[in-house]
Amino acid sequence: MKITIVYDNKIAENIAGLKAGWGFSCFIQTKEKNILFDTGWDGDILISNMQLLGLNPKDIDLVIISHSHWDHCGGLARLLNLNRDLKVYVPTSFSKHLKKEIKKRANIFYEVQELIKIYPGIFTTGEIEGSLPIGKTKISIKEQSLIFSTAKGLMVITGCAHSGINKILNSANKLGKIYSLMGGFHDFDGIIY
Repeated sequence: MKITIVYDNKIAENIAGLKAGWGFSCFIQTKEKNILFDTGWDGDILISNMQLLGLNPKDIDLVIISHSHWDHCGGLARLLNLNRDLKVYVPTSFSKHLKKEIKKRANIFYEVQELIKIYPGIFTTGEIEGSLPIGKTKISIKEQSLIFSTAKGLMVITGCAHSGINKILNSANKLGKIYSLMGGFHDFDGIIY
């Protein structure tokens, strides 16, 4: 398995032309499938960065969107304009309007609610409820994370982890021992076991 960060708030690679943007996206190459996890906010930056990194949007088999915030799903429309053969997985809690628009463009569309196997050794946690502080109030948000089985244990990739790292890891633990964790860690609440 190879993971390439294609969209992030900061540029880590020393490649001329790569652009930073609000959000996150990573390209995951497995023996069986190429997966794009989240799409960042700006589709033009996503596609440009992919091309500079030697990644072809037409080589993506499926897209997993962690949650409905624009910095994680904003680039999806641009991507679907280039590759309609994608399978797209979104949390059931996505807005009806967004789901309707995605269904018009995507080859195959899945709404995810529970922990499911996508392919052998590849799972989504399903929706995990969390909250997002807005001023003095908190709004509910549901988010899914991606889980890969590796020779050393499970690898978990998060979008923002609004639902809390502990909840995500507890969900992944149902499948085995966790070896690694990467992605966004908003509202990090401390100790990871």
